[in-house]
Amino acid sequence: MAKTKKELILDTALTLFAEKGYDATPTSQIAKVAGVSEGLIFKHYISKENLLEAVVKAGYRRITERSKKSVEENDPAKLISNVLDMPQKLVEDERDFWRMQFRMVDEEVAQRHHQRYLNSVKKKLNEAFRKLGHKEPELETEILMLLVEGLWRAYLTNEDKKHFTKMLDLIKAKFINE
Repeated sequence: MAKTKKELILDTALTLFAEKGYDATPTSQIAKVAGVSEGLIFKHYISKENLLEAVVKAGYRRITERSKKSVEENDPAKLISNVLDMPQKLVEDERDFWRMQFRMVDEEVAQRHHQRYLNSVKKKLNEAFRKLGHKEPELETEILMLLVEGLWRAYLTNEDKKHFTKMLDLIKAKFINE
């Protein structure tokens, strides 16, 4: 199915924001690469900031949809394993999105949507740790989420996937097989 011009603008903006960063990507370049007029970008998004918001929202919608089944797991140990697998799976599926997020780590719009996504995962993890009988499920969840943050960044930036797999296996052994 052919993409609409609005979708093409979003996809192009994502690619360029991932490659060059938000600040270094003028809307004129997005328009040129997308093959549309710069005016069309402003017609659809009004401002570059609104375009960024739309790119981030669309990315998190896709990620939420892709990870939904993983976080709806009823077996607590399997849920924890699924959450630990998510960084690799999500980066593989949405490399440009995570490259953009990596570049925009201090941007309010990126943080806001990232936290909203993580909060839904944290609720499920708290419940899983509680079911497994952990004395401090909230603290366990906080520690695990810090590891997940590090894992997606490590997977995105490290070429040694075997080393990543070894780290992931060690983390799983510590959290799941305690």
